[in-house]
Amino acid sequence: MRYAVNVRTLAEFALEGGDLAVDSALMERMREGMEGHVALQRQLDATWRTEEPMQIEAEFGEITLRIQGRADAVRRWAGDPILEEIKTTRRNPSAIAPDAYPVHWAQAELYAAILCRKEGFPRCEVALVYYNLSGARARFARQYTAQALWEKLMEYAAPYARWLTALEIWRGKFQRTVNALPFPFDTFREGQRQMAANAYVAVRDHRRVMIEAPTGIGKTAAALFGALKAAGEGRAPAIFYLTARTTGRRSAENALSLMRQKGLRVRGVTISAKEKACVFPGGDCNLCPRAQGYFDRRRAVLVQALEMDRLDAEAIAALAEENELCPFELSLDLAESADVIICDYNYVFDPRVRLVRFFTKKNGCAVLIDEAHNLPDRARDMLSAELDGRQIARLRREIGKNDPLYPALTRFLKAMKAPEDAQAEALTRPPDSIAIAAEQLAEALTGAIPPGHPFGKQLVRLMLDATWYVRRHGEFKPEESRALVEPRGKLMNAKLYCVDPAAHIDSCLKKVGSAVLFSATLTPGDFYAHALALHPEKGDATLSLASPFPPEHQKTLLLRLPARYAAREQSLPQLCRGLRAMMSGRTGNYLAAFPSYAYLEMAYTWFTAQYPDVRCIRQRSSMDESARAEFIAQFEPNPRENLLAFVVLGGVFAEGVDLPGDRLIGAAIVSVGIPMLCREREALRLCADDDEGAGYDAAYVYPGFRRVLQAAGRVIRTDTDRGVVLLMDERFVDEKYVRLMPPHWDVRVLADETAVAKAVRRFWATDTAE
Repeated sequence: MRYAVNVRTLAEFALEGGDLAVDSALMERMREGMEGHVALQRQLDATWRTEEPMQIEAEFGEITLRIQGRADAVRRWAGDPILEEIKTTRRNPSAIAPDAYPVHWAQAELYAAILCRKEGFPRCEVALVYYNLSGARARFARQYTAQALWEKLMEYAAPYARWLTALEIWRGKFQRTVNALPFPFDTFREGQRQMAANAYVAVRDHRRVMIEAPTGIGKTAAALFGALKAAGEGRAPAIFYLTARTTGRRSAENALSLMRQKGLRVRGVTISAKEKACVFPGGDCNLCPRAQGYFDRRRAVLVQALEMDRLDAEAIAALAEENELCPFELSLDLAESADVIICDYNYVFDPRVRLVRFFTKKNGCAVLIDEAHNLPDRARDMLSAELDGRQIARLRREIGKNDPLYPALTRFLKAMKAPEDAQAEALTRPPDSIAIAAEQLAEALTGAIPPGHPFGKQLVRLMLDATWYVRRHGEFKPEESRALVEPRGKLMNAKLYCVDPAAHIDSCLKKVGSAVLFSATLTPGDFYAHALALHPEKGDATLSLASPFPPEHQKTLLLRLPARYAAREQSLPQLCRGLRAMMSGRTGNYLAAFPSYAYLEMAYTWFTAQYPDVRCIRQRSSMDESARAEFIAQFEPNPRENLLAFVVLGGVFAEGVDLPGDRLIGAAIVSVGIPMLCREREALRLCADDDEGAGYDAAYVYPGFRRVLQAAGRVIRTDTDRGVVLLMDERFVDEKYVRLMPPHWDVRVLADETAVAKAVRRFWATDTAE
């Protein structure tokens, strides 16, 4: 087997120790490193060559390593060659001992070994040059024979080769067991085999496929099964399973567990959000004991983890606790040897946090994207940059005039001052003045935020935001973005908003081998095919699967209720009577989904006052994971009294929950789900407008109805489930919504709540399950 590895990775794997550098410290080190290299390289005369590419192959049993990189400076003139490795440091170089950093010597020796072997030099002078941006330097030089250097190279490369050999042994187990793997369930549900086959073909042929499959069909198991079968044939080195929700992550983990029970040996690694994984939330990462000495302790853990199949958040946390390591960074390191990596969208699509170790170049991996309808909006957020003058002014007040960073914030706020005649605008060209001020602010903050500063996290966040704003300003394309500027009091808010992220999604997917994008709500297909960067002319495919469940198991009713904003208060009595009527056919657990928290609170207050006999719960605007779990736990099976849960359309309880059987037997969807009017939605509408309503549909109708479909999909989860879906808005009879409804809904339009009660009673009276 042939593997490519760069010189730095090889040296670090063999010898690296030390601390993690994070956030501002990492950015500062990178900036100083680049500046130091450039400064020293410019001082070299014409006999030197800088950033010279080097490459050689070395064999270790069945493993062949292609070792490559760029040497900082090489001189071949007048005698034996000289190779210099340049390192920038904040320390006084004269205080650095010659052997202080063995990994630096290893990098230099590796380059020198390649130079001598490739060009036949018998000897080489190898030098380490430590440089401080103040101009001070220290140089340490050693003489080596070519044979000694090659022995060094083999010594440094051997641990990495042993690591790769262990991985090959593991991959052999994976391939043997995946080829023999049966589907983890006794039978395929209708459409499930077709979905698995399309996932397999997409990964095998390095294509993209978009699959719309009904809620409850078992999309996770089907997608993973098909992709794993192709990976077992060597068509993908790893599979990324991307999900936006904790429930999606658990579904993928559970599917892999079922496959392991069928004999599959598969290493699955879950990457949790850094904030969730952190053991010391709110602390300074650069002072964290888990970051200090991280590289001294991680190597043994990586070897230990080779014996583990399931590396979910809990298992990684336990490993990190046992070895005093940062659990987030450990999950990233473990992902490099995984067969399946389960993580959020942003680790693939967000330029600021994507996994650089995987996505700087084409990697051949397969990407499975769960709930793919969420990706365009998530990508818009990832690609947008915002600076709010009021927030920065508040931070300036908090740090106080005596803080050394106060003047830098003051200078920036002068550029953010709103002119007297300023109005909110959506511009096709962003203001250069704000970008220039943001660049100056980022430069002033970089390296100037002392450890332990009381507002250190906010200042680091501001530095990163300013840097990101400058980058997005430089990448701004009017066909993809709008500059939204808006006066807020005496200061401006400036946002570079991505209206069409399709090109970015496309560029990210080009770095992988294949993509399977799936969801229950990808209608209309042509709209989502463009948004998700499918190219039918290149062999990409779309697939829409019918519901596998008996259509008579779901009763879909439509109560013509005025649910527009202006009519909401007036129609509250009718709305609440309709909710009560929905529950009149059978005692059970029900949902009522609303387009906003304000509407939810209004209805909850009215309903609980009029019907105190009904047990009601409601979603709060901020609920942590334990509060969410407590909320879901109240949907008990075999309930003895009615439960009505008031939730928000598009929220976690209207999209991300699985309540099979009688844990949920009815859902009322109040309104067509149109998102709130805002400057971002209006920018999207105007950019997509074709004078025939396409812009309005893209910005409001499709996102809104997607929420409706997701909420309705909570009701029928298995082929034995039965339940009622009640649509509550007179706009549902409009043709633009009718054509988006699934065929199996067979909607019945009703005039009032009395008709609703009669319809649900007849439906439940025919329930043969009783």
